[in-house]
Amino acid sequence: MAEDELAEIRRRKLEALMGQSEQKGVKKLSGVTEVKDSTFEEFIKSAPLVIIDCWAPWCGPCRMLSPIVEQLSEEFEGKIAFGKMNTDENENTPMKFNITAIPTMLVFKNGAQIDRIVGAGNKDFMRQKFSKYL
Repeated sequence: MAEDELAEIRRRKLEALMGQSEQKGVKKLSGVTEVKDSTFEEFIKSAPLVIIDCWAPWCGPCRMLSPIVEQLSEEFEGKIAFGKMNTDENENTPMKFNITAIPTMLVFKNGAQIDRIVGAGNKDFMRQKFSKYL
């Protein structure tokens, strides 16, 4: 009997997880928006200046850069739209833009790619990098 209950709990949990992963649209992460392959085109056209942080959970420099990007998204609020794309969960966009190292920041102006920043830096370094696009 306990095995049947466990199987039922697993089934419900799996359904809940599947439902979460199939949701469409963009999900806001504080000042940074979660971007997926399915929402990428919509997001890069959502603001005049967009920077997308391509990262993966296992990447140490990516984890170091994440809070810096979140802090800078607040500083540049209204000037730059920041997105974050997990390259492990979204393979099409990183392949399309030939991303071979992470973290990589893709920079878009009016929907067209104008630059990329590969690697991580401290907050002042990243602020200087982002400021030059304004």
